[in-house]
Formats: sequence, structure tokens, C-alpha cells
Amino acid sequence: MTIVKPIRDYVFFSENLKRYYPKVYNELDNILSSHQVFHDVLKGTADYWCRDYMPVQVYGNNFVQFRYHPDYLEGLRDYETPTSVSVGLAEKWKLFPINIKQSPIVADGGNFTFATIKKGRGFTPVVIMTEKIFVENPDMERDNIISQLESLFPNYKLLFLPWDREDTCGHTDGIVHAVGNNKILVNLNVYPDDVATKMRSILESCFKVIDLELSDYHDMSWAYINMIQTHNVIIVPGLGTSTDEEALIHIRKLFPEYKDRIYQIQMPSIVKRGGALNCLSWTFSYY
Repeated sequence: MTIVKPIRDYVFFSENLKRYYPKVYNELDNILSSHQVFHDVLKGTADYWCRDYMPVQVYGNNFVQFRYHPDYLEGLRDYETPTSVSVGLAEKWKLFPINIKQSPIVADGGNFTFATIKKGRGFTPVVIMTEKIFVENPDMERDNIISQLESLFPNYKLLFLPWDREDTCGHTDGIVHAVGNNKILVNLNVYPDDVATKMRSILESCFKVIDLELSDYHDMSWAYINMIQTHNVIIVPGLGTSTDEEALIHIRKLFPEYKDRIYQIQMPSIVKRGGALNCLSWTFSYY
């Protein structure tokens, strides 16, 4: 008889989130605790957007630590968590043997969104990025960056979406979210028509693209895509607007297997700062 080990999810938040937004942190703590999801805080980080400066999980215990040096922090480097701190925090927990490769590529964790293509019995993992990764590494040739990424993410298909220059961060975690295999949830209505058309075409080459159903698409509606998803629970940002319930209803419809395990937390003041729940969390899974 084959014994299948359960997948265990791990969710971390910067201690800065707990300090500056205790109500949001406490709600997250209560939801994750009630569903037995391991979670804790990272101490000594420079800001609360820990998705971006912590290592990116490739598979199993293999991670990549990219160089966190975003252009949007020019003149604000006090908010930049050094690589040595990120790696030290990741290795500190010793939850399981962890292997971290360090890359010279400048990139934020929020620009790596994962999905899966299933054909027959085969699966192809996909990592979706915006082309900002090429802009933030001007001293590297595009082909060289792609070659390095292919080495860091073996057996992955790489997809590059156009970068809307009005979106300062250029992350994909506010553009797409995987819905099982072969499906992607998007909110492309917040982008200019030409950019949205190109994004849709690229995504449709691999996935069925599902548009988030809202009666109004506004400056913050991208945040609904920026959710926390573990094997036990999904947590969706709330913006304090009339579209909150619409987003929650649609997401619950897309994930029926999560019946009664999809929640919404109000956090408009955080979203106004440019991020939401995926940005605030460092999450990974391990058997």
C-alpha cells in the first residue's frame, strides 16, 4: 500500500504587518489557526511586503533567492530588506531541509505567479512574469535572463506578459491567479486595451482565461486577484466597496471544493499602498 504524505502549507508575515495593522493580522491569525495552517512572523524585515524579498519556491525544498533591489524604492532604500536577511530568515525555521540558490537577477517575488497545464496524465508547471524583469536588469541580455530562469526553474514553461508602465511594481500577482489546472482568473479590465489584449492572447495560448465578474472595475479591483490560497483555505482582500461581495461570490463559484472555507478581510488602507494579501505573505507547501 502506498502511503501519501499530506501537504503542509506554511504562511509567514512580516512582523511589521502585526505592528502596523494589528486588526488585519489578528483576522488572518484567527482564520489560519481555525484551519490548522502553520503561520508565524518574520522579524527584522524592512517592510511588510514579504512576498517580494523572500525566496521563491520552485518545487519541494528548492527555492531561489533573487536580488531584491526594485527601482520603485529608489531614494527609499531603508525599506529594502537585504538578501542576507531574507536568506537568514528562510533558513532559521528549519521546518525541513531547505536548499536556496541565490540569483543575481533583480526580481520581486510578486512577479512570479504559478499555474499548471495538464494534458492527459502529464503536467507542465508554468511561471508567469511581466517583462519588467528585463527592464530591471539592463546590464543583462534578454536571452541571458531567460537562460538563467530556465536553469532556475527546470521543466517549467515561462510566460512573459507585457508590462503596463502605469503599474509601478509590474507584478503578476495582481493580474492572474490559477484556478486548478488549465484555468486562469484575471482582472484585465483595469489595464489599457492594448496591454490587456496582449496579456489575454499570451495567456489564452496556454489557459482558459476567466474574467473576474464585477459590475465596476476600479483602481483597486486588481487586489481581489491578490489573495492567499492554501490547501485548506482561501482569503480574499476586501476593499470596502460594493464590488466586494461580487468578487467573493465569483471566487467561491470558481473554487467549490473550498465550500465554507473562503473568507474576506477588509483592508482598503493597505491596498491603497499598492499591495494586498499575496504581497503580504510568504507562502509555500511541503510534503
